[in-house]
This record gives sequence, structure tokens and C-alpha cells, in this order.
Amino acid sequence: MKKLLIFSTLIMFIFSCKIDNTNRELTVLDNSNSEEITFILELNTKDNSRDSVEEFTQYLSDFIVEREPSSVYGYYMSKDGKKVTLIERYNNSVDGIKHGIDFIEGPNFDKFFEVFEIESFITIGNATEEFKEFASKNGFDIEYRESIGGYVRR
Repeated sequence: MKKLLIFSTLIMFIFSCKIDNTNRELTVLDNSNSEEITFILELNTKDNSRDSVEEFTQYLSDFIVEREPSSVYGYYMSKDGKKVTLIERYNNSVDGIKHGIDFIEGPNFDKFFEVFEIESFITIGNATEEFKEFASKNGFDIEYRESIGGYVRR
């Protein structure tokens, strides 16, 4: 009987956790009304070894998660280890500018360009003119793409 009571309590706990997650109300916002911006960078690993690239990107991820306002930050490597895609998402252009300043003035700028060469830099979302001016003034050649449909669910 005691085992049945423990089992029943455990099952109720599991279902209550699942119910709490599915009952969370999400808001849907049209992309055109969202201030979020996302960076998509295609990087060449400049013949650095796969291990050294993975070690550096993990270091950067650990460094940035403690200091930066990004809501998504991830590196994705091609099978041959020659290309990496970096995806960064920010709540707004102000956060994107903060990241840019931190990157330019921070300790990892030179090392980043020892490991990577930027082949393309696309920013999607509603980047402000201030962001575009900041990026241009600091030498970033960015292709901007604005929303023509879609949504953000939060």
C-alpha cells in the first residue's frame, strides 16, 4: 500500500509539472512589430583545427552568457570543420549595439579574427538607424533583411 501511495504521488507530481508548462500563456507578436534583431554570420575557420575552433567557441559562449544581453547565442560547424554559422538574437537594437561595443572593446576581438573570417553578416528584424550607423561606422558590412511576414511567440 505504501508503494502505491508513493507511486500515485509521483504520477500526480509529474502531471502537475507538465500541466504547468502547457498552461503558460504565450503572446504572439507580428515580426513587423517586434524590436528583436538576429545576427546570422557565416564564418570561415581559416584552417584552424576543429578542436581549437570548438574550444574557442565554447570559451566565447561561457564568456558572453555572463556579460551580454543576447537571448540566443550559438555556433554551428559544418561537417568538414571549415565553416561556422554564428546566430545571435537580441531583444532590440540597443542590446545589439551594446554587444558590438563589448565585442570591439573586449578581450576577444583580436582572437576572434585569428580564428574566423566573416564571409557574410546578415541582420534580420527591425534594426534601427542608430544600429545601422553604429555598425557602418565600426566597419561591419551587414546585409539587412526586414520582415515580410511571420511572428514571434513569447
